[in-house]
Amino acid sequence: MKFSKIIVLFILSFCLQSFTKDVDFNQQNQANVQSTYLVTLIHLDLTAPNFLDISNEEIPLSTDFMNVPISKDAEPYVKKVEITVITQNTFNRTFTFNFVFYDSFNTPIYTLQPTITVPENSGETATIIEIPKSDLSIIYNIVRGAYINLLPSGDGNNQTVNETGTLNLKSSAKTFLNY
Repeated sequence: MKFSKIIVLFILSFCLQSFTKDVDFNQQNQANVQSTYLVTLIHLDLTAPNFLDISNEEIPLSTDFMNVPISKDAEPYVKKVEITVITQNTFNRTFTFNFVFYDSFNTPIYTLQPTITVPENSGETATIIEIPKSDLSIIYNIVRGAYINLLPSGDGNNQTVNETGTLNLKSSAKTFLNY
């Protein structure tokens, strides 16, 4: 019995010593904190009347603006910005969606590429677009804007008040920071 206790102690001490390494107390200087912030941009549920004027004529272009400022203080820490757009279309029409960014003087300063095409009668589709690193400096001076274009129908028919379709659009911006 005594012999088995000695063997167990020997194996235990061998394992403890072989699985440890020197502690590097300088690791705290090499640590970095990575944060991700998610900001909701535009959420729309559009029906046929949203694409008609007071005379029931089609409005081919719709806009929505939202001011979501990012502090200039964050500039050295922003590593990446992704725009996510989730769409669902039950109309018999195709739509396009663009993000056009404006400065405080309502001057267009950047258009996010590519244009998002929302096919007719399409299920829920998610599109993620990353702002190129070379263009990140623009985000500190913008009022975010968006365009929705109603493309002509394939059969030549115009939108009517009685159409039952919907266009659902949700968008968000995810900002990746590295402190």
